Amino acid sequence: MYHVMLLVVAVILLLVLISKFRLHTFLSLLLVSILLGVFGGLPLPEVVQHVAGGFGAIMQSIGIVIVAGVIIGEILEVTGGARRLANAVLKMVGVKNATVATAVTGGVVSVPVFCDAGFAILNPAIKAISRAGKIPYMCLVSALMMGLLATHALTPPTPGPIAAAGILGADLGIVMLYGLIVAIVVITVTSLFWCNSKYIRNKFPEIAGEDSPEEQAAIETQSRAMRDEHGNEVVPSLFKSVIPILVPIILIVARSYSMQVFEPSQTRDVIDFLGTPFIALLIGVGLAFMLPVKFTAEVRDTWITNAIKRSAEIVLLTGIAGSFGRVLQNIGVGDIMANAIAATNLPAVLLPFIISCLVLIAQGSATVAMATTSAIILPLLPYLGISPELAVISIAGGSFTGVFPQGSYFWVVTKMAGYDIKRGYVAVTATSFVMGGVALVSIFVLSLVVG
Repeated sequence: MYHVMLLVVAVILLLVLISKFRLHTFLSLLLVSILLGVFGGLPLPEVVQHVAGGFGAIMQSIGIVIVAGVIIGEILEVTGGARRLANAVLKMVGVKNATVATAVTGGVVSVPVFCDAGFAILNPAIKAISRAGKIPYMCLVSALMMGLLATHALTPPTPGPIAAAGILGADLGIVMLYGLIVAIVVITVTSLFWCNSKYIRNKFPEIAGEDSPEEQAAIETQSRAMRDEHGNEVVPSLFKSVIPILVPIILIVARSYSMQVFEPSQTRDVIDFLGTPFIALLIGVGLAFMLPVKFTAEVRDTWITNAIKRSAEIVLLTGIAGSFGRVLQNIGVGDIMANAIAATNLPAVLLPFIISCLVLIAQGSATVAMATTSAIILPLLPYLGISPELAVISIAGGSFTGVFPQGSYFWVVTKMAGYDIKRGYVAVTATSFVMGGVALVSIFVLSLVVG
C-alpha cells in the first residue's frame, strides 16, 4: 500500500510542479523520478542507474525518429507542400461538404505538421470558404481544430504516439493502423454531429471576417518563400508533397507484417531494415529534400536547424518520461496496482485513457500527457491484459480530451479565430470533449475486435 500511495503522491507532485509552480516539465519529471526512487527504497546507486538508463533507452528507440519526423514537417510547411496537400483534400471532398472537408484536411496536414502550425497554415483557407459559402465560421474553426488534433495525437509519425510507443515497446506499424482507424471515426463522427450540428450553426451563425494585418503579412511572407529568382510562384506538386509522408508509413507498416508474410530470408531482412522507424523516416527526409526549388544553404542549414530546435524539447521530455517509467518499474508498484485495477471492474483499456485525460487537463500538452501516462502505465501493462499498441491508442485518445486554456493550442485557435475565451471554450474545449467521447467508444470497440 505504501508504494501505491507513493505513486499517487508522485503524480500529484508532478502536476503541481508543472501547473502551479510552472517548473518546466523536464525538470519536474527528473526531480520526481529521483524522489520516487529514493523514497521507493531503491539503493542510491540504483536510482541514478535507472534514471539514466531509462532516459538512454528511450533515446535509442525514438530519438532519431522524432527529429526526422519534425524535419519532414518543417520542409512541408516552409515550401508550401502542406498547403498543397490541404488544397487537394478540400478539392477531393468538396466545399459543399465544407465542415467534413475541413476536418479531413486538418487530419491529413497534421500528420507531418504540428497542430499550431497547421492551424496557422489553414486558417486563411477556411476563412475564405466561410465567406464564399456563407458557412458559419465556428463550424469550420471547430472542425479544423479537431481534425488537426485527432491525427496529431493518434497517428504516427507525429511525436506523441511515437513517444508512447517507444516507452511501452509497441509496434509502430500496428499503432499506425489502429490510430488511423480511430482517427477516421473521430474525425467523421465529430465533424458531422458536432461541428456541423444545428446547435453550432444556430448559436454561432457568424461568417468569417476579413483577415487581420498580421495574417495578411504572414500570407505574403509565405508567398515570397515559394517564389523562384524570377518571382514566379513555385509550389511543390501533390506527388512530391505526399511521398515524404506516405513512403515512411508504408515501409513501417510493411515491416510490422513482414514476419507473417515472408520466411526468414534476405528479402525480409531488407524489408525489416527499410521499415525500421528511424530508417523509414530518414528516407522520408531525403524525399522531402525534393520539395524546394533549389537545395540551398538555407534548406541544408536553417530549415534543419529550426526543425531540430522544435524537436529538442519533445525528445528530452520523452526521454525523461522513460526515466520516470523505469523507476516505477523497479520500485515494485505493478503488482499492487494490478490488484487495485482488478477490483474496479473497469475495462482495462479505459484506464490509460482516463489517466491521460487527467494529465492533459492538469498541464495542457497532449504530447506531455502521452509521455507521462505511458511512463505510469508501463509497470502496469503486464497486468492490464491489453497489447502495448492498444494501450498507446487509449493514451492518445485521452490526451486530447479536455483542452483548456492552460494548453497553448487553446490560445492559438482562439486568438487566430478572433474569439473571446467563451467562444474558445466552445470551439476548443467542448469540441475536445466530444471527440474524446467518440474516441473512447471507438477504442473500446476496437479492443473487443483485436483483443
